[in-house]
Amino acid sequence: MKLTNKIPLLVSIPLILSFIFLGVINYNTSKTDAIEYTNIGKQKTLEATMLYIDSYFSGKMNFASKFSEIISSLDINQDEDMILRRIEISYPQSGLNALYFARASDGKTYYKGDAKTKADVISGLDARTRGWYKEALNNNNKVGLSDDIYYDERLHTVVATIFVPVIKNGKIIGVVGGDLGLNTLKENILKLKYSPTNAIFAYDKHGLFTIHANKQYELKKNPVIDVIKQELSKAKDINGFKFATYEFEGVNKNAVCTSYSRLNWVICSTNENKDFDENLNDLLKQNIILFVLSLIIILAILYVLIKYSLNPIEKIRKGLREVFALINHERDNASKIDLNTTDEFGEMAKAINENIEKTIKAVRIDNEVVEQSIQTAHTIESGDLTARITLNPANPQL
Repeated sequence: MKLTNKIPLLVSIPLILSFIFLGVINYNTSKTDAIEYTNIGKQKTLEATMLYIDSYFSGKMNFASKFSEIISSLDINQDEDMILRRIEISYPQSGLNALYFARASDGKTYYKGDAKTKADVISGLDARTRGWYKEALNNNNKVGLSDDIYYDERLHTVVATIFVPVIKNGKIIGVVGGDLGLNTLKENILKLKYSPTNAIFAYDKHGLFTIHANKQYELKKNPVIDVIKQELSKAKDINGFKFATYEFEGVNKNAVCTSYSRLNWVICSTNENKDFDENLNDLLKQNIILFVLSLIIILAILYVLIKYSLNPIEKIRKGLREVFALINHERDNASKIDLNTTDEFGEMAKAINENIEKTIKAVRIDNEVVEQSIQTAHTIESGDLTARITLNPANPQL
């Protein structure tokens, strides 16, 4: 293989390795950046979700607080009709799916659950045994949301309960409660998408899905929640957000999660890895094409430059062949190397040219010596023993 071909080939090996190394680094960096940007996107989605959830509950909770003040102004033991009337009047403005008041003395519950039926007493119910009532007593006399939610068959939706204690003369005389369907909340939250597979889900302290895009998972335990909990327990808290990677139904996902203290929920924004895998694959294809084109162009330029730089070698090779042919008596003369560069090749050509001159001169002298020797031999054969060889040869052996 010619040197002009061998050098580009040898140069191409580290060049290819360098391109591959840089390509791997670029791909990994791009993947890290893509994950970071998707996490930022999910974080912004969660922030918008939290604002919406707060606004969704705040108005209803403010209403419940004001309604508790109205009930506290009544004589709840004497004005039962007035309690029902107040519930009847206030229900349309409440924004709640159900509005009720439970009396502390006996747990009697006054209730209105839809616009078509009148407010009435729920027979046989002692509300003091219910979880939302007990939570209200332990909530420092503040309005709150019950940790326990349930599925309402009548409303066909998951329901959260708002509670607020009714205080009169510093004493809790009952609890105002309200049921709020989460179907509208869920629908609006699930619209907050920044990528094709992005979705919001939430789970409660019992490890049950409270919000999920697939209705069949709601209020049910799922092993993936334990996996997410474990991931979040190891994750670093960054401004109230934690990051988790997990697999769900054979699909790799990553999520950003935060806690919602009002409901004791963990709310997560998640998406499938394929959201950025497709972009990364496109980037990888572009990098490969760019790599191949760059390699071809660089090697072509290297080949031309190296061939041009090593062009004197061909002249030197030709000059050396003529010198060796001269030395081997295959020719009588040799051309000087026409090379006037100041680099190493020029120095080599100069040295060869000097030796060409010496060799030509030496060959000429030796030829003359040989010729004189032959003539002297002929003279001696003719009987003239005084004949002598007077020339000095360049070859020491001669």
